[in-house]
Amino acid sequence: MSERTITESSVTADINDPVINIRGIGPRRAALLKKLGIRTANDVLWFFPRRYADRREICKIAELRPGRNSVVIVKIGTVSCRRSFRTGIQVCSCEAEDGTGTLSVIWFNRKGLGSILTEGTSVALFGLPSFCEGRIEFSNPEFEIVKDASGIAGFTGIVPVYPLTAGLPERWLRKFIDSILENYLPLVKEYLPQSIIEKRGLPDIREALRGMHRPESESHWKYCRDRLAYEEFLFLQTALVLRKERLKRYGRAARLTAEGPYFSAFMSSLPFELTPSQRQVISRIFEDTKNGHPMSRLLQGDVGSGKTVISLALAAAGADAGIQTAIMAPTEVLAEQLYVQAQKFLSKTGIKCALLKGGLNRSEKSRIIDSIREGRIKVVVGTHAMIQDGVEFSRLGTVIIDEQQRFGVMQRGEMLSRGKTPHLLMMSATPIPRTISACLFGDMDISVIRERPKGRQKIETRLIDLTKIRDLLQFMIDESAAGGRTYWICPRVEEDGENNIASVEKRYKFLKKHLCPLGIGFIHGKMDSEQKSRELEKFRAGEIKVLVGTTVLEVGVDVPEASVVVIESPERYGLSQLHQIRGRVGRGSRRGVCLLLVDKIEEEAADRLKILLATDDGFRIAEADHLLRGPGKISGYEQHGASEFRTADIYRDSVLLERASEDARSLVSDEKALLNERAFKDKLDNYLNRGSIVSIKA
Repeated sequence: MSERTITESSVTADINDPVINIRGIGPRRAALLKKLGIRTANDVLWFFPRRYADRREICKIAELRPGRNSVVIVKIGTVSCRRSFRTGIQVCSCEAEDGTGTLSVIWFNRKGLGSILTEGTSVALFGLPSFCEGRIEFSNPEFEIVKDASGIAGFTGIVPVYPLTAGLPERWLRKFIDSILENYLPLVKEYLPQSIIEKRGLPDIREALRGMHRPESESHWKYCRDRLAYEEFLFLQTALVLRKERLKRYGRAARLTAEGPYFSAFMSSLPFELTPSQRQVISRIFEDTKNGHPMSRLLQGDVGSGKTVISLALAAAGADAGIQTAIMAPTEVLAEQLYVQAQKFLSKTGIKCALLKGGLNRSEKSRIIDSIREGRIKVVVGTHAMIQDGVEFSRLGTVIIDEQQRFGVMQRGEMLSRGKTPHLLMMSATPIPRTISACLFGDMDISVIRERPKGRQKIETRLIDLTKIRDLLQFMIDESAAGGRTYWICPRVEEDGENNIASVEKRYKFLKKHLCPLGIGFIHGKMDSEQKSRELEKFRAGEIKVLVGTTVLEVGVDVPEASVVVIESPERYGLSQLHQIRGRVGRGSRRGVCLLLVDKIEEEAADRLKILLATDDGFRIAEADHLLRGPGKISGYEQHGASEFRTADIYRDSVLLERASEDARSLVSDEKALLNERAFKDKLDNYLNRGSIVSIKA
């Protein structure tokens, strides 16, 4: 790997310069860059490619092989441009040669190409060659006019491919980012402690950023990417360790016990017996809370293991202590179901509950917010609406976050900041491998529920071929006649031309045609909350016996009569996600059946699915999912949902996560050394201030 020295002597710009102040960027381009999240020069440096095109292989025409991306240097013949009478698309074509052979080149909808490429022009072409009527053809290749060797060098190598927006040509964006790297990268300050850089063998921040945009090789890209992933983990881990330390020193919270009248009434009202794991978790919770120290606990439990009952028990104990409890869910569907459970088990004890979600009308929402502020409502169930401006709690003492993996660290911090030092219980039905959970939730104690509630049926899982779909329809008819209901899960909402990939739209029409008497409904994320609730209620009431949907049905939907779930194209999901979907059935007295409906399946995907067929232990499945993902390859940048990481992936980068956890504990244990690392501490403070997860109110 070559070393690169970057000097600051020629740089007079400010790294936080608005892009509109940069030469060549007017209001129009600044507005387009803003759509990509780019407002300053610093934003450009952190705007990573979504993938990379490997243009290292330069061939002669005679060496080209169909289906293998290649670069060729050729001379262009006469370019002919015409507009297709049938489609209206402009088509430009020409012949090209390099002395070893000729090839045909064709471009679609490339305005002005005829004036740019004149006969005899030398160009570098990059694309996927194919055979067409015995000739080699490049369709829509990228190109660069070659005037000298530097032109070829700029076009070849490992080339970044950035996210785009209409109006910003890819070639222009690439050159713009090149200029920012040249002029602003020297201004980036190193903020990791030098001791850690040396200990972990990391590149400095400038080399890492340059390598993300202009990697010299796959190993160089990994070297640079690992530095950025590691530092993201280090800041998170340091924040979590600090939070734990500060809570231990300064945190004071309401004392919660199992001795109050609300809690006793709640436990007496339960129509079932708690499992040993549930009783143990409740006991541990009160060990945490009885002395007035704020609890921080992660509760992991497989699908249907009974986590909701524990959260309601904690809310009942909170009512005894005179505090309010907020239960936050990622979707309105799940929030509504949690609210139904809260009403069922808490309201009869005299505890007032409310549901706060985005779809409420103004007067109803205002009434609920007033009641929360005045303390009349003790348990509030809701979505992100609870962390919006205007929602104030009288005495928020407990925060419960269901399906915690769907919330970012900052959302968690925002919810906690609504109280003084509230108890925190986070719940997840997605098992997290032990080594990862120990690092990612280093500030928390972890409890696990492993048993199923008494009477819960085991789910039978089968792999079936699409050619057997008629047999499947008959099975659904028989199941419906016996009182069961069916979920049918598809990987996408609408048809998009790939006929082999099922969509809700396509499958709904098919089932409506063949099983209409059963009643067919559909649900997906693009529907508003009222539509979703209406469809679910019909399914719950038995008006419809088949509900077609996407993974919006993955979390929290609880219909005891649902006995069959069909998952189409299961190879498109992770194992843990398939396990979550499978858990939507078998929740009542009927046994559950999960049918993995496949068409053509690759050997690797088949091996993955065999794991799901062999076990229903979510923790074993999560470990297998973790191992199967393996280390990342050169693939570019992808924002990881609510995780708020730019580059890191907690599964693929679990080794980096463990190292960062170790280094964070070492940093926090030596406060004097931490204070001396001014650049690191400043960046850490900025990280914390974005929605502090360590704030302790006086």
